[in-house]
Amino acid sequence: MRLPDLRNAERWYDDEAPDVSIIILNFNKAELTLKCLASLWEHTAGHSYEIIVVDNGSAAEDFAILAKHHGRSTLVRLEANRFFGEGNNIGFEASSGAFAIFMNNDVTVEPNWLAPLMQPFLAHEDCGVSGPKFVYPDGRLQEAGALLDKEGNAVQLGKFGSPDDPRFNQPRTVDYVSAATVAMRRDTFRTVLGFDLMWEPAYYEDSDLCLKIRLLGLKTYYCPTSTVIHHENATSSDQRHGLKLNNIVAINRTKFIERWGEVLRGDAPSPSSELFPAVPASWTPKAGKRAALYTPYNIIPGGGERYLLTIAEALRGAYEVFLVTPELFSRLRILTVGRELGLTLDHVHTVSLAQAAAMPRFDLFVAMGNEIVPPVPAMGVKSIFHCQFPFPVSVHELARRWSWWDGYEGLAVNSPFTQQHVEQQLRGCGLTPRPVSVVYPPVDDIGVGEAQLGAKDPVILHVGRFFTGGHCKRQDLLIQTFRDHIHAAGIKAELHLVGSLHPEAEHRDYFLMCQELAKDLPVTFHLNASSADMKALYRRASVYWHATGLDVDEQLNPEKAEHFGITIVEAMSAGCIPVVVNKGGPRHIVAHGTTGYHFDTTGELAEHTAAILSANNAAATLAMRRAAITGAKRFSKSAFSDFWQELDQSVALEPTN
Repeated sequence: MRLPDLRNAERWYDDEAPDVSIIILNFNKAELTLKCLASLWEHTAGHSYEIIVVDNGSAAEDFAILAKHHGRSTLVRLEANRFFGEGNNIGFEASSGAFAIFMNNDVTVEPNWLAPLMQPFLAHEDCGVSGPKFVYPDGRLQEAGALLDKEGNAVQLGKFGSPDDPRFNQPRTVDYVSAATVAMRRDTFRTVLGFDLMWEPAYYEDSDLCLKIRLLGLKTYYCPTSTVIHHENATSSDQRHGLKLNNIVAINRTKFIERWGEVLRGDAPSPSSELFPAVPASWTPKAGKRAALYTPYNIIPGGGERYLLTIAEALRGAYEVFLVTPELFSRLRILTVGRELGLTLDHVHTVSLAQAAAMPRFDLFVAMGNEIVPPVPAMGVKSIFHCQFPFPVSVHELARRWSWWDGYEGLAVNSPFTQQHVEQQLRGCGLTPRPVSVVYPPVDDIGVGEAQLGAKDPVILHVGRFFTGGHCKRQDLLIQTFRDHIHAAGIKAELHLVGSLHPEAEHRDYFLMCQELAKDLPVTFHLNASSADMKALYRRASVYWHATGLDVDEQLNPEKAEHFGITIVEAMSAGCIPVVVNKGGPRHIVAHGTTGYHFDTTGELAEHTAAILSANNAAATLAMRRAAITGAKRFSKSAFSDFWQELDQSVALEPTN
């Protein structure tokens, strides 16, 4: 590879006050990234610019190649692959330009590419996004902007045609432009919360982003006088990365239609849910005290994240809060998860574990983990360990973490079930006793009117993430039970399964298996349903199913049972009668025969369900619905928040009797 021509870069590169920030991801394609950079240094002029290269968890040998390059750029190293959208969000937050351009590393730019790409923002007040003409390396036209049909399929204008065709050499507005090279104002990208995590690991981020920006009253412009060469899918099509993306397009199109289908069909001006705040988030000023919350897990909407991030919300105003993870996440992601969970998190900073370790000691530190010993050393003047459940831990790992135990004042657990097993393991391991407090997870009160209570639909509901292994929510078992015992018996009912989908290949395969099991049944899947849509389902549903751990020996593998059951309580608060497995946390939440039912076999699950549906509006059924609503009130968000707000006033945790 020839040495790059840096003459233009010497004049136009400015990493102190750039007009434009160009953000590029690298994942095990250092040589390709260097070619992209060389073309940028040679052909970028007309606006001052900086380049942010995010190495997205590449192997050490690939990163070493990238780190040795000669030229102007800022390199951000991530030890984990944060996938396309989040990798770009992190790069955006490391940048400072008034405009952001996201560019794939399989792009090389042509002379005079930047100034025309910026022109629509000067010429049109309603310009929210600008995209170039994409050309294949062999000279054929790849994309002159793109449209979306009613089924969410992309139509790339001019694909495989001539770049000189007059039809594709006129500026025009389009539905979206490919994120292989896309420009927008910094404030616009931040306002719509950037690339959404629901599309991970990849695909549909760019069309979703352009449609979100459309909600601001802004348009996407195709700019034919800016040309880039795009090799297309150079990274995503490489099977060596292990992401197994063969089924992701179909899955993400399903999600896309669920969010945007009504808009694309012209039935609604915007989605049913709010995708970003009406008023852009403004970071809360620094508070007098500092708190850090550590999680070793990925940040996606779920029970553990709700627990930890509600602590963050409870500390808002009194503490400057830092969310600590083994590798960095973006603040845009935290705001998005806050949107999904109904939490205000504009005061939360994100830092990696290495960054947190280099900071002064925090006033309060809460570490979350799934073993009897904390996952990291204590970092606070007061440090609390939230043990979600004491999963098995190797002797080697127990010994490695042993000394960390003394830095923690006590434990907070989510249920009496978890408390029982934590105290049992503490005694078994010989760890110094610490107070163990049951701090029930915060649960939203869905609420339902008396009229709705007596007009429930024959809907069976389940809410839980789609994943396999661990304490899998067993949607497959629920579908089979519905087929064998409800549908086969001629009972008129629908099964609705709501949940987010983990991005890894094995979890996508599990979801597709569930879809196949549900073929020809009145079963509806709701991937990444909005909070509003989920609450509407809770209010409609007559019965709530929960079967995590049914086929598990609770004595041998208690970690595979449900530890608490937030969604069960949410269902109860909406007057939905829960029928739950007689194991783990759910057994303590539901009073059998009063606020719902326990079951030990799928036959019993079906029997209780059939009885409820056959007497849906009978007096006894309505009395149970009311009892469920009352029973849900003891798991309030206010009680949870009070515990953490008052913690800094106490000397130590008080054990729960």
